[in-house]
Amino acid sequence: MATEALTRADIEEIVVNNATKHPKYREILLEDPKKTVETQLNNTLPDNIAVEVVQESPTKIYIRLPYIVREGDELSDEDLEQVAGGKDDTYSCNESIGGFNTRNEFSASVF
Repeated sequence: MATEALTRADIEEIVVNNATKHPKYREILLEDPKKTVETQLNNTLPDNIAVEVVQESPTKIYIRLPYIVREGDELSDEDLEQVAGGKDDTYSCNESIGGFNTRNEFSASVF
């Protein structure tokens, strides 16, 4: 069974939902956003990727414009390594209890 890669929007949705539901997660996310996201994804992000969290206020709204890849832009070899997939036979959820075909929404190890 192939694992579906998360998009930036998927990651944002997971992080925002967790930050909304869990005050401690929100606090840690604001303190060290890159480390929090890496812990949430159980993966490291490349050094050239920064993670910034902007918190809205009652009087200020932020609109996030997604990055648009322009024609001719290509991923570097380093970036390709980060997104290259492969089969990992060491993971199995056959013995797990309490969920079936579910996605991890919250990483308790962030706290």
